[in-house]
Amino acid sequence: MLITSAFMATVCLSPIPTLDADDRQALALLGEGVVIGPAEVPPVSESSNWLPLVDAVSTFVRTSGNSKGSTEQVSLQGAISEANEWTQHAPNRWTRYLHQSDEGIHVPTSINIPHAVISKYEPPEPLVLPGVASGQPVEHDIKVQVYDIHDPTVLAHSGSLRAIYHDLGGFRITVPAGTFDARLIKVSYDGKVGPATITDASWAFYAEGVGPIAYVNYKDVSAFLIYHQDERYGTVLQSSESATQSSPPTKSDPS
Repeated sequence: MLITSAFMATVCLSPIPTLDADDRQALALLGEGVVIGPAEVPPVSESSNWLPLVDAVSTFVRTSGNSKGSTEQVSLQGAISEANEWTQHAPNRWTRYLHQSDEGIHVPTSINIPHAVISKYEPPEPLVLPGVASGQPVEHDIKVQVYDIHDPTVLAHSGSLRAIYHDLGGFRITVPAGTFDARLIKVSYDGKVGPATITDASWAFYAEGVGPIAYVNYKDVSAFLIYHQDERYGTVLQSSESATQSSPPTKSDPS
């Protein structure tokens, strides 16, 4: 993988000790100039401030991988019957069901559309957690059950994962939607589900009041049964619009 010296110099200046070689290699998939450098950004204290739970549609652009340059939309919609339940959906790719509580935003169930499977997690997979300091990973031992979407009574695979949630600190990020100060959240996975041994991770930059603005391998856990580390890709936010907002998200001016 080609990583430019300018990008590596920017990332390596970070004082966050958890930015190891794999983190830097993953962030390089976002492209040169996306990660400007470290920034003073308060840690997550209220999860929904960093992943606003409002009906919205966000458009992202792939920055690497086989579909580099293509756009994809991710929608977020609240459930009518349950105030704390939300659905996050990328057409033809995945659907993720979200649950909000005082302990954060978690994913109890997801659907991998191309491979027609439903994955259930007990306890739910962590997505955005409050009160996690940089350098203090939070571990979750998760039982995973994978079902056939055409007959949800058919258990296709089962197993367990250790999901480790890391807050890697604050960064200033430039994407097509603007320049933002964001927290970098990494969730690493290690375990075995069905025939697959899984060792992988996802990275996402969250801007307060906006949500995810850039990510690498931001996908449902069941995808790890199919994809591998050499198929990582980067994605950046192009635009976002909520049901009550027609203008671009608030952004900061570059310093």
